[in-house]
Amino acid sequence: MMTRRDLTVALVGVAFGAAVMAAQKAPIHSTVFDWDAAAPKPNEWGAVRQVVRERTPTLDELEIHISTLKPGQSPHAPHKHEHEELLIVKEGTLETFQNGATRRAGPGAIIFQASNELHNVTNVGTAPATYYVIGWESPKK
Repeated sequence: MMTRRDLTVALVGVAFGAAVMAAQKAPIHSTVFDWDAAAPKPNEWGAVRQVVRERTPTLDELEIHISTLKPGQSPHAPHKHEHEELLIVKEGTLETFQNGATRRAGPGAIIFQASNELHNVTNVGTAPATYYVIGWESPKK
């Protein structure tokens, strides 16, 4: 037999679960991200525009930002992370370091950074280099 206490605990649990579900944002769907919608935020190595960092119907997170590196600059030391990402060079010349190897990437080049592999980029040109970063978190199994 359910007691008044059991019923209270169950109702509190249901209410808490509903509140958590309501607090989660709905996933984004098809859209257009306007270049001017995100203002560049200057930093010590150049600037960054945060475009989106949201859940989608199939991803835990889609993160897109646009970085501009000053000549000779890198946004960070070589590092690795679980998520994968693509970098698409808009302008300038990047050198990408990937697991001990370096390669050059100019306008239109696409750089793929695989999960848990050491990587970074450096602007090796004489002008600013701008590139799009598209990262994604797949649902955990």
